Amino acid sequence: MKKIILGLAVATLVLSSCGKNNTSNTDNPQANQACAAGYFYTNNMCYPLGGGNPQAAGFTYGNGFYADNYSNTSVLRIVNAVQMKEFFKQAMGVCDRAALNYGQAACDAYVAGQMDIIIQFPNSKNSSLLATFIAQPKYNPYANYQATLPSGWGLLGLALGATTGIYLPDPKQYNGAYRNPLQLEMAVSAINNSTGFEARGYGDYWTGYNRTLLALQVPQGKIEDSSLNFNFQILGQTAAQGTFTRCRTQNCNL
Repeated sequence: MKKIILGLAVATLVLSSCGKNNTSNTDNPQANQACAAGYFYTNNMCYPLGGGNPQAAGFTYGNGFYADNYSNTSVLRIVNAVQMKEFFKQAMGVCDRAALNYGQAACDAYVAGQMDIIIQFPNSKNSSLLATFIAQPKYNPYANYQATLPSGWGLLGLALGATTGIYLPDPKQYNGAYRNPLQLEMAVSAINNSTGFEARGYGDYWTGYNRTLLALQVPQGKIEDSSLNFNFQILGQTAAQGTFTRCRTQNCNL
């Protein structure tokens, strides 16, 4: 697997339309978390999202698998582009943030780009896993560009702000957090008479997917296997699928 450089950029944590997840725990069993809220896990440590000194993780993840669509050592394919564009926008915040988006600012560039999904299990017996999603837009070796434009109401708000100092937000602008990589600690349970397993969880609290149920489903397989066929589901609908391959390094290059 290609070396992954994890630069976790933190956007302004402003959310205009999303509140705290209030879905029943029976629909989403709570995962035991290696890191507290506001931290992300890498290299067996917990790092603050806004920068600062790391803290020791509650437990480490020593058993990992990866899937990508570029290394030819695993399989990852998008089967529902509409759902994945929503995921890239609402769950990761990497694209379609303005009313009009072009080039690498548009989610179409991410559907056609490179993606990694990494799952890691703790060494100790634990009913959780850490899922890491990394997305890169399609790259053109000759020329790349990105551009965004506000809506008509957004332009009106800018004009009003220039004359009065009171800026009105663009109603078509997405204000959720930027999460790339996106890390989610998910609860794991057995499925198909214990011949497979499923990890379930919600999107990051500060994103538009904080009430959206996400699942990584392995219909047949166990974590001792060398590879695992999987489905990535959003609200019960398969958006991507492929085959996880066991990581060659303890921390999956994260």
